[in-house]
Amino acid sequence: MSPHGVVDRPGPFCTIQDLGRRTGRRAGLAPGGAMDQRAFLWANRLLGNDPAAAALEITLGGFALRFAVATVVALTGAGCAATLDGVEVGAWRTLRVRPGQILRLGYGATGMRTYLAFPGGLDVTTAFGSASAVVRDGLPGLLGRCIRPGEPLRWHAPGHWCPVRRLPDELVPPDTDSLMVPLVVGYEWAEFSSADRTRVFDATWTLDPASDRTASRLAGPALSTGPRVLDSTPLVDGTMQVTGDGLPLVFMRDRPTIGGYAKLGSVDPIALDSLAQARPGTPVRFVHAQPDSLREALARRESFFEIRGER
Repeated sequence: MSPHGVVDRPGPFCTIQDLGRRTGRRAGLAPGGAMDQRAFLWANRLLGNDPAAAALEITLGGFALRFAVATVVALTGAGCAATLDGVEVGAWRTLRVRPGQILRLGYGATGMRTYLAFPGGLDVTTAFGSASAVVRDGLPGLLGRCIRPGEPLRWHAPGHWCPVRRLPDELVPPDTDSLMVPLVVGYEWAEFSSADRTRVFDATWTLDPASDRTASRLAGPALSTGPRVLDSTPLVDGTMQVTGDGLPLVFMRDRPTIGGYAKLGSVDPIALDSLAQARPGTPVRFVHAQPDSLREALARRESFFEIRGER
């Protein structure tokens, strides 16, 4: 079958993502999924897609896609200069395109990840109920690798048409120079001294350049009393763990399924979206949070975007 579009340039790291795998952890597979789920969900919402429809996650820009059909797409996420046949177009909106037109994304000044959604979602093979690519897991095809130059793409409803839509400015996440991240302390909090527990919230951490889809790594004052290696226990998105250098990390979408170092607690799952867009060197502060308030906020998001099933 002929492709609906061809990726001329994928940029540094471009993968197919959805909301991630609900199953597969028993086999040691990471859940994967869009790093900035807010931007991903809005991309699908603008097109009227299922909230979990597969889309492209484009890291740091440098991307170009040549369309073979007339269609409509949605662009959200990081602030990178986008052009359609050389004409500047905005993000957080839908774009109507004609056959032969080329959408290009430059290397943005802010943010890390841009989302490009297609009507009906990308038509790709799934594994364990998801189309999310986790490169290290080695699943077949596009589930285990990045998009390559010349990659053909097809989507489920190329003929679908919708009005031009733009997200109101007040709903577009603002660019920020620093992050304030809610943290719920966990049952291993007592593994750290009172001085270290105070340091977690008093220190200004910075996002380390080694951060990736597996974890956001933080640079700052090492915690002196830990970590002590414990029995391995399950990890979830947002688990904040301290490894052998005494520095914390926050596990992201490509996290392992278990970990054996002491865990400080868990970060607000909605705050992971901001961490996903933060560039290396961004200052990060943590504030105390209560699990009930975070659960309520997450339930409101899932209700608004009509996300079905347990995540």
